[in-house]
Amino acid sequence: MKRQIIIGAMAVAALAGGAWSVQAGFGPDGGGPALHEGDGEHGGMDPERLLGRMAKELKLTDAQKKQIGVILTAEKERVAPLREKLMENRKKLHEVAEGETFNEAAVKTLAASQAGLQAELIVSRLRVQSQIRAILTPEQRELARKLHPTNQRKEQRRHRGMDK
Repeated sequence: MKRQIIIGAMAVAALAGGAWSVQAGFGPDGGGPALHEGDGEHGGMDPERLLGRMAKELKLTDAQKKQIGVILTAEKERVAPLREKLMENRKKLHEVAEGETFNEAAVKTLAASQAGLQAELIVSRLRVQSQIRAILTPEQRELARKLHPTNQRKEQRRHRGMDK
């Protein structure tokens, strides 16, 4: 019985952590410090803050700021129901984990639902990233690529001789 409770709690923690990481990375384009935020409500993006950071880091023109602002706001509205469903599922998972007996079927159903919602958020993030990239100049795209955390880590490893 204790084992089932522990396993259930671990499943809830893993799912909640995965959902949070997707939301935190939703920024919505995942493009690194200049393009990547997760500071809005429930880990969602704050279009104004994201746009301000992008404008500063990438030196956006007024026209670019306006275009990107429209994209970010529209996508935030589009994914709001997904985020609400993620929160509902998280609450349900918590309830299942606290139940008297472990309900594996309920956990699997909720886990599958969370995975589908997370996949939709990933698609959304990459769609917006593509739309924003199309607005940037080649120089801005290259700068955004260099600012991406994954690329920064690779560059740091390369300088330390750890990545060939």
